[in-house]
Amino acid sequence: MANTESRLSMAIPYLLILGVIVMRVALINPYNIAPVFACLLFFAAMRPAREFVLPLGALVGADIFITTHRYGYAINNDAAVTWTWYLIVMLLGANLLGNSRSWRRVAGCSLLASFSFFLVSNWAVWAVWQMYPRTLAGLETCYIAALPFFRNSLTSELCFSLLFFGLLSGAGVYRSSRRLSEIARLAANAGNYVGVNHGSV
Repeated sequence: MANTESRLSMAIPYLLILGVIVMRVALINPYNIAPVFACLLFFAAMRPAREFVLPLGALVGADIFITTHRYGYAINNDAAVTWTWYLIVMLLGANLLGNSRSWRRVAGCSLLASFSFFLVSNWAVWAVWQMYPRTLAGLETCYIAALPFFRNSLTSELCFSLLFFGLLSGAGVYRSSRRLSEIARLAANAGNYVGVNHGSV
């Protein structure tokens, strides 16, 4: 049983990364609700840093495919900002959620990831693409245009982050209670064994 739980704890973070990639590649993300950062925070909290390369590489590969094959755009500097933020979010999860996973800390990390990415990524869009004038008014317009997508993303990331870590916490409580029950059962059996032997002496 312990080996099964260990294998599950190793597999689930990878399955979440796979799931969010499938959502994005298969266009199951019409309102920007794929919880990329929630999955990255969870992965980083659960797995060692030496395993970060695989999810990062998979997400970068998915981004390149979506940008070049689906939308027909070239890869620009704003993509590097996105990929850098993937790593930053994983480092955030590893350092702040690796040992302590209270709902306040999880919510804080999720909000920090979402807000910081909104500010930096849209600044990159304004700076790299020719969609908006290179003025403060153009930057403001860029941020305003992104607000509907940000609202959906913020809600999705926060809800899924709390869900993933909440389920993890619930599973931990269940395992602890099961261990306590097992210890109590063994103690009771040991007590009965001692009582029987003492009575037979």
